[in-house]
Formats: sequence, C-alpha cells, structure tokens
Amino acid sequence: MKRSALAGGMIWAGVVTVSLFGPMLDLRWAARRLGTIELLFLLGPLVVVPLGLELIARLEQDSAESTLIRAARLLQFPAAILVAASFLFERGVLATALVTPWFIVGSLVGCRGLLVLLSPTPKNLKTACVTASFFYLPIGCAWLIASRFGLTPINFQEPIVLLTAVHFHFAGFAAPLMTRAAATVIERGRLLARRTFSVVAGGVLAGPAVLAAGFIVGPRLKVAAALILVASEIGLALFFLMAVRRLHPRWTRVFVTISAASVLGAMCLAAVWAIGEYPLQPFVHLAEMAKFHGTANALGFTLCGLVGWTFSLPEAATREDRGAR
Repeated sequence: MKRSALAGGMIWAGVVTVSLFGPMLDLRWAARRLGTIELLFLLGPLVVVPLGLELIARLEQDSAESTLIRAARLLQFPAAILVAASFLFERGVLATALVTPWFIVGSLVGCRGLLVLLSPTPKNLKTACVTASFFYLPIGCAWLIASRFGLTPINFQEPIVLLTAVHFHFAGFAAPLMTRAAATVIERGRLLARRTFSVVAGGVLAGPAVLAAGFIVGPRLKVAAALILVASEIGLALFFLMAVRRLHPRWTRVFVTISAASVLGAMCLAAVWAIGEYPLQPFVHLAEMAKFHGTANALGFTLCGLVGWTFSLPEAATREDRGAR
C-alpha cells in the first residue's frame, strides 16, 4: 500500500500539472482540463485510500487480514487508475464503466465493515472508528458512479454529486481512521482527556452522515450538522497537537502538526459557510469553499495526517495497542 500511495501520488501530481499547464502549452490531448473538485477527488482513490488501508493494517496487526480487505488492496491501484482515466471522458456509460471497479473496491471494504459490526466480539471506540470508515467508503463510491453517469439523485446537481463523493472519501473514510490512530495515544492519558476524546470522536464519526442528511431534510439540520462536524474536527485537531510529542520518528510530528493546523483553518471557513447557508445568503460561495476549504482539508488535514499517523506506528507501539484491545 505504501508503494501504491507513492505511485498514486506521482500520478496525481502529473494530472494536476497537465490540468493546470496543459492548456497553456497547447497540449491538445490535455484539452479536458479538470477543475479543483475533480483534482481533489482524485487524491482520494490514488493516495488517501491506500494510505488509509496501510494505516489500519498497522493498527490492527493482531488479526489476520480478511479476504475482503486483501482483495480490496489488490484491486485498489488499477481501479484508481481507471477512476483517473474516467475523467478524460464526458459523463456517460464509458465513464461509468471505468469507475465501476472502484465501486467494487469500496463494496469489499464496506462488507468487511458489516462483518466487523455483526461479529460477536466486544465493540469499543476503536471498532466504531473502523466500522464507520469502512461503511462510508462505498457510499462515496456510489456517489462517484452517479456523478460519472450524469445522474441527479434526490434532484442534486453537479458539483454537489461529486462533492458528496469527495465528502465520504475524506471526512467519511479518512477522518475516522485518523481518529482511531489518535485513540491509541489518547487512551494512555488522563480520564478526562479520554472522555472528552470519546465525545469528539462521536462527532467525527456521526458528522458526515448527519451532514448528508441535512442536505435532504432542510437547512436547519444542515447548519447544525455542519457546526457539529466543524467542532468535532477542530477538537480532533487539538487532540492531534496533544499527542504529537509522543510520535516517533520526529519527522512524523511535522506532518501531524500540519494536519492539525490545516483543519483549524479549513473548519473555521466551513463554519462561516454553514452559517451563511441557513439564510441562503452564503458568505463563502461553493467555488471558494472547494478552492480554500477543500484544498486545506484534502492536502493538509487528510494527506499530511495520514502520512504522519501511518509512519508513526513502529512495531512496538502496535504490539502494545494489540494487548490493550
């Protein structure tokens, strides 16, 4: 998965470069320029998901990797390449066919989450983080299918359809896994810190689903859910900063610190957007949200956070975590 994430990162950087500078260089084959939302989404399949699967593998080495997750890891990279290729084409049957393998990857992960939920083993916060993450990924994949086919589920139009796929890949899949990683450090702290962290984690896990429901139910629930998610992720960032001095090697502290700082800025902007959405007089428009909030959340909070937490897990720490479960 580390090699897959690295290769995916190189491909993503190439796509960004071609999309930004291809038209300037009059590259005819690069005429289909991708926007900010498309570029940020592609970071999910190419980099975020393989890093997330690597992180959970390091955290839970006590149990044999399930057949479902092994299959998902095997299919992840070629499926992610096909997702990137789908954006070379207009929405329709071909673009949908190219992203279908990615939906299969998400479904395999989702089925694993369902098996964990139905298993008779005791459930705790760590289990909830993994289960929520695994449930959210196939939802994001389904919205990608809708976006590439040109569907308008529940009368939502683009870019909301693709933004929903982004939402469930980043806030849905990645954030709970980083919460799970932080729990490994926070559980060694004081009782008050552990209880506060449980509340924050609950908001991180429930927030993506409640916010999605708010878009259907109405503006009151949407603004309330957005503010809950904002407060929860800001709280998670503060716990990142509390835990960062315990991370090794030292360079991982830099990435986790950048992650925490990024989410503080990104979520403040999200709060401003949510408050403006209630009277339908947005202070920040959707394009600005994608450019500033989306970039800070995807590259800063999610990417840096996953890199920092994943590579801060030496074997000794993992064994200790296994004994606590």
